Amino acid sequence: MMNDGDYNYAEAFRKMMFFKEHHRPIEDIVAELQHELSPVTEESLLIHAMRMILELEYRTVSPLYQHLQSPMRQTLYLMDVYYSISDREELVEMDAERWNRIALLLDEIEMTYFINIGFPNNGDFFHDHRDEQVGVALATFMGYFGNALMSYEEQTHDRIIRYLKPYDSYIQSHYGFTVDDALLFILHVRQLNNDKLNDTLKSFADPFSFYMSHPKEWQKLTQKFIDRGVTDPHEWKNQPELKGMLNILTTNPGEIHIHSRDVLLDVDIDGDVLQRLLEFFSYDKQSIQGKTVYYADKHHSESHPLIQLDDRYLCPINKFLLEGMFYRIDNELMRDQKLGQKYKQDKDKAFEKKVEELFRCFFPQKTKIFTNYSVDGVAENDLLVVIGDTCIVVEIKNCGFREPFRDPIKSFPRIKKDYSKAIQLGYEQCKRVEDVLLSGNDVDILEASNMKKVQYHLKSKNIRAVWSVVVTDFKYGIIQTDLASLLDKDEESLYPWSVCVDDIEAFFLLMRKMLKGIASHRFVEFLEYRERLHGHILCSDELEICGWYLNDREQFKECADMESLINTTPNMGTIFDAYYRVGLGFKNEFDMDNKRHYSLPDYPREFSLKGISVDSDL
Repeated sequence: MMNDGDYNYAEAFRKMMFFKEHHRPIEDIVAELQHELSPVTEESLLIHAMRMILELEYRTVSPLYQHLQSPMRQTLYLMDVYYSISDREELVEMDAERWNRIALLLDEIEMTYFINIGFPNNGDFFHDHRDEQVGVALATFMGYFGNALMSYEEQTHDRIIRYLKPYDSYIQSHYGFTVDDALLFILHVRQLNNDKLNDTLKSFADPFSFYMSHPKEWQKLTQKFIDRGVTDPHEWKNQPELKGMLNILTTNPGEIHIHSRDVLLDVDIDGDVLQRLLEFFSYDKQSIQGKTVYYADKHHSESHPLIQLDDRYLCPINKFLLEGMFYRIDNELMRDQKLGQKYKQDKDKAFEKKVEELFRCFFPQKTKIFTNYSVDGVAENDLLVVIGDTCIVVEIKNCGFREPFRDPIKSFPRIKKDYSKAIQLGYEQCKRVEDVLLSGNDVDILEASNMKKVQYHLKSKNIRAVWSVVVTDFKYGIIQTDLASLLDKDEESLYPWSVCVDDIEAFFLLMRKMLKGIASHRFVEFLEYRERLHGHILCSDELEICGWYLNDREQFKECADMESLINTTPNMGTIFDAYYRVGLGFKNEFDMDNKRHYSLPDYPREFSLKGISVDSDL
């Protein structure tokens, strides 16, 4: 998934309180950061930055991350700051001491941004409704800018096929390549990275396997070293018999992602098209040089991830290339005066189809699923699931979410408006169906295209429970995981479950994998207890909540009825990445030939209540 491990709000608030009393102008901090970066060689900076991204899964134990709240976003920002420096000396390699100073400055920059958002009234409270608005705006801002995009590369690949592929002619005329060209190039880069990694591993793996299987041979070999006078085991790797075997231990993983131009271009794509692809993905260093780079800006390193080093290129992880391609072209199509409206309509239909497929694949064949239906003969609704005596009402919203303003008072109406167009509207549409289903009367499920045609007659006595789900194409962060902060509803009405499509897809896949035969019934149970968490949950990543349920169902159910504030932690969601290592179940999942040979890695399965409860005044 390659995320930042979610945001630790409790720790962030603690730091904010400290920097609130000791903060300095952000311009001074950035200037100091540039001073630290100016003598660092370009290659060592890029290799280190790539390592920070590749080793995110070790963030809880690695000293590299000890000062960083959102390392992926902070690393991408760091790269832009580096290229904004007009005069770089490039004299020294990145080392641990310098990195520690840089990490502290990155942390200070992030916290200073958040302080400026969270304390707009000279550090004091307004003592009226504005305090609540500031709280919502600050949490949204922190989630929006603190977390990187969190999805699996298969999901972005699917978006490209569903949304962009139908507009191939437009893409070719504007960019000089087709969707298939771009995907072929991206998969080529992916293979280059994988091959280089495997070659590095092989130098170690083959001899290691031999000596593990023949321990007496290892004893003989090490005795030879001792007889030569080489008694320090650390020096054995330099002996002729093991020369190169332990190279992996001294290889910075970032180095694996650097390839020569000739190797990069060795792919079956027309030369002119290949050049266009290279230009499209390449980082334009000159465009950013001498400019002020703001932390909350869109990072050039995200949209243009391919970075040239003389006759070599830093080729990032596949995810960056896929996302850079999708979001740039998607934005261009949305802004196009002629095609923008049509593209939005086609995109909405494709998104609805995607969600429908997820529900049909998850629920058993005997489950009744209705799309584009009506229960009142007036309004059209998206999707209805009838499983046993339970109804699940699903509304699908592809509305996007605009970047929050830095001024929290001005930002709140914008956040509220975007929220209203998606989650609030979705809830209200679900609620209308809920009211009909729970009216005590039999219900005719009608075709929306022909309100006189009855698809199914549902008897009231067969309706025990009704749950609502609002599926969005965008992750709204903390205001989505805890709907109590913004959702307008009657006090006695139940909350819906609002979830991003990427998260429900991963949840469905893992439930089917772990709970064969009972997944759909457990999902209904999850909806019941998930509803009770609203009003006392602090979380910006829904997969942490889903992972918690899959790991410790009984604790999850017990805590759902707690009154104290619950703060989820990143390790609750690691179950998804653990299973992804052996195959999560995506259609056309990458690397399955290798994944079939892997064993499921260890992951946290139990969580201390002390670890997830925080004081409500944080």
